[in-house]
This record gives sequence, structure tokens and C-alpha cells, in this order.
Amino acid sequence: MQEVLEFVLKNIVTHPDDVKIDTADEAGTTNYLITVHSDDVGRIIGKEGKVIKAIRTIMRVIAIQKGVHVRVSVLSENSAPTEPTEPTPAPEEAPAPEEVPPTDGLTVEV
Repeated sequence: MQEVLEFVLKNIVTHPDDVKIDTADEAGTTNYLITVHSDDVGRIIGKEGKVIKAIRTIMRVIAIQKGVHVRVSVLSENSAPTEPTEPTPAPEEAPAPEEVPPTDGLTVEV
């Protein structure tokens, strides 16, 4: 899953060498902490959050196929990590996709 995420991110940003993905397993959930150059945060989020929603959808589909939970957090180089939100539900609990309100452009979590 991390390889897919890395491929997508590096093809979106203008500073692909600055893309860093840290993973942590916590209570049955894989947390992906994405750090990008501060110039690329807006590219990752996209207008009205459309790009990050697409990335979330890709990760959610892969997670459901594998029967795992994932979280994705996006940070700029200068920001501090934040507490992730609720994990992706297990395949049998997966709800329909929901609208996510636009963010302040600094932190997005799945």
C-alpha cells in the first residue's frame, strides 16, 4: 500500500525528493504520515480537498481489499504531527463515501 501512495504523491508534487512517508501500526490501524515540501501541501490537498479525497479513496479501496484499517495524515515540512481521526472501517462496516469539508490547507487526515 505504501508503494501505491508514494507513486501517486511523487507524481503530484513539484518536489518529489521531499516526499516522506512514515508508517506506524497502532491498535490494528496502519497510520501513514506524509511529509511534503511546504510548497506542495496545496497540491496534495487540491481545490476543495478533491485531490486528498481521491488519495483517500484509493487507500480506502486497497485497505478494504486487504481487510485492514488505514489513516493518512498530510503535513508540510515545518508542521508538527497531529492526532489522526477515526480509522477506515473494516470491509463489512464500510459506509458509502462521504463529503469532507475543506481544510485549512495544513493538515488532512483520513
